[in-house]
Formats: sequence, C-alpha cells, structure tokens
Amino acid sequence: MPSYYFSAYLSYEQFLPFYQGSVDKMQVTDIHGRKIQMPAEHFRKFLTRDGISGNFELRTSPEGKFISLTRIN
Repeated sequence: MPSYYFSAYLSYEQFLPFYQGSVDKMQVTDIHGRKIQMPAEHFRKFLTRDGISGNFELRTSPEGKFISLTRIN
C-alpha cells in the first residue's frame, strides 16, 4: 500500500472553514514534493484548540483510495 508523509500546521481559525464544511478538500505536499488532495474531514479528529499540527502518514490503496491518516512522531 502506498504511504505519503507530510507535515501540516494550521491554526484553529485557519482550519475552521474545513471543519464547518464550507471547504471540503485539503491539499498537502508530501516529503517528495507530490501534491495530494483529500477530504478535509479526515483531519477533524486531529483538531485541537491550537489547530492542527504535526507530521502525518497517509495510506492509500494501490488505486489511490483513502485507507488511513495517522499522526506520527
């Protein structure tokens, strides 16, 4: 299964439109420079009072379908 690694740093205010659903897609750039677009709903569980911050691993099927998003250290 393909894995993509990236960092994401958004303040609570920056993520609010994604959380509320007025913006539904988020685009990130992985450590190899590839642009990846995914539904913002997958980030909701990582939202804190400070926003979203950290390093993440996105796993997909060979066809590119979402499998999981995990915060990593």
